Amino acid sequence: MKTAAKYVLTFSALALLGSLTWNSPASASDAKPVTLPAKVKYVPVFHLPTRPCSEDNTVVRDCYWDGGKRLNGKSYSYYIDRAGLVTYLNPKLNDQAARLKFNAAQSKAGKEHWGTYDGHQFCWAKVGDTSYVTCFDGYKTST
Repeated sequence: MKTAAKYVLTFSALALLGSLTWNSPASASDAKPVTLPAKVKYVPVFHLPTRPCSEDNTVVRDCYWDGGKRLNGKSYSYYIDRAGLVTYLNPKLNDQAARLKFNAAQSKAGKEHWGTYDGHQFCWAKVGDTSYVTCFDGYKTST
């Protein structure tokens, strides 16, 4: 008797387990196929430049400017990627809207765009006998 009960319990357990894992044809057709993207987009690995930027406009891509070591530490550090995008290590200087507003104000004031000057980016100058240079990061000088 013990053996018969043992077989019945084993059969019942296996039947229950089988019914949980078996998919009927109706339930298999209800499942939606997994769709893959038509085109795979590869994201490039972040690349930090290793060559230093110049103080003038000669090296303007894929370079870095170490403001702590250059010009007696009186400038902000930044790097320029391969596409020419300037990214400061001080996040407040990375506001594109502020840069555009600064450039528009300098242009409206009749100043000439000088680009990089003494290692500072986004510089404009009021040209004359003495030129007054103003840069986006707050750097000002005269020549």
